Amino acid sequence: MHVLVSERELGGPHGPAGLTAVERLLERAAPVAVHLRARIGTRRLFEIADRLAPIASRAGSWLVVNGRPDVALAAGARAVQLGRTALGVEETRRVIRACAGSLAIGASVHDAEGALRAAREGADYLVLGTIYATPSHPGVEGSGPAAVSAVRRRLAAHRLAVHRPSARRPPPILAIGGVNADRVEEVTEAGAHGIVVGRAVWSAADPERAALDLRGRLDMLDRNRT
Repeated sequence: MHVLVSERELGGPHGPAGLTAVERLLERAAPVAVHLRARIGTRRLFEIADRLAPIASRAGSWLVVNGRPDVALAAGARAVQLGRTALGVEETRRVIRACAGSLAIGASVHDAEGALRAAREGADYLVLGTIYATPSHPGVEGSGPAAVSAVRRRLAAHRLAVHRPSARRPPPILAIGGVNADRVEEVTEAGAHGIVVGRAVWSAADPERAALDLRGRLDMLDRNRT
């Protein structure tokens, strides 16, 4: 499970209160992946990532930095998330290798063809959305859980088509966009391996409890499937 952190959760460009809440989430809701997606300057982004990465590591959680493999590597994060305007997966992998570093690479995708392209390039996981309408993307209609099923079928069909038993397994799919506790079962039944949430955690009276409840629901559904 990934929890998005924007500039809003950080309490503004210099506000310490929001950052403390993120630190508590990393420690008390572990294991969890905190996805740093704040639109802030590079220096401030690095300072925050550098502060959060060791906390995440000690807790068994992940820090994911959005769009900046350089910042992720310098801070010691576990992953970088690539959106539409970021470097591609292959180019990002070259940056990581040139720095003799190691990062998981997530790719944001919106349909089956985009997912297949990212998988071919070697993305470690896919963030697929927008699944449900959400205030963070006004005017964007949700594609619904059917989009998850379509992507999973496309990836599975491609793997079968290469006729190699050793072909790389399709990357896991994380559903994003309006996902909350009431929708977790829908998206996982459709084929999502996990979820990316923001408001479902940060709008709760107790964000840590909300994160733990969501992860517990994911774990229960996973056990029921196996």
